[in-house]
Amino acid sequence: MNASELLRRAREEAGLSRSALAIRAGVPTSTVSRIEAGSTDPTITMLGRLIAAAGLTLTVALQDTTRSRQPRIEELADAHVPDAAARKINWTRLRGFIDQLTQHQELTGPAIESPPHRTGDAMFDSLLAGIAEKLADDAGIDRPRWTRAVPASATPWDTPGTPARVKRARTQTPPQLAARNIWLAAHDLWRDAA
Repeated sequence: MNASELLRRAREEAGLSRSALAIRAGVPTSTVSRIEAGSTDPTITMLGRLIAAAGLTLTVALQDTTRSRQPRIEELADAHVPDAAARKINWTRLRGFIDQLTQHQELTGPAIESPPHRTGDAMFDSLLAGIAEKLADDAGIDRPRWTRAVPASATPWDTPGTPARVKRARTQTPPQLAARNIWLAAHDLWRDAA
């Protein structure tokens, strides 16, 4: 979260207008407006002062970014973008998540233990559960309990394309996805580590 989002969130949680927050902090309203618009980056001192005026405390911490970040399937719920006309999936994020766990299977248990929020798209929710189950099976660990609560898709989700491509995908779908009525060839998500 950046300074703009932090300040807006603090101000809204306090139920304050921009001008009311500015008065409390002893700064011009334009300062609050520019920070929230992202047109200026405040110093930590200024941001702390504004956050304190909203009745909260800004805490700053150091984080080691040299270690790889622990992947979590719960963070993939937003890889789905609901749209009335078409389902939009960030396939790159899904593949990146799977790639990291394929290369570092020791991370799989913690990565899939917490369920993602339901998206409202039963097919996508079922896809995430199927991915978690396949990752668990590949790592030789128990499947996460939350996947049992995610029902299989009521309607089939087929790979788009020609009838021959759809047929080929159905023969190459991992059993964990096929059991959920999701028909995507394994190579569409799981890439060869070589």
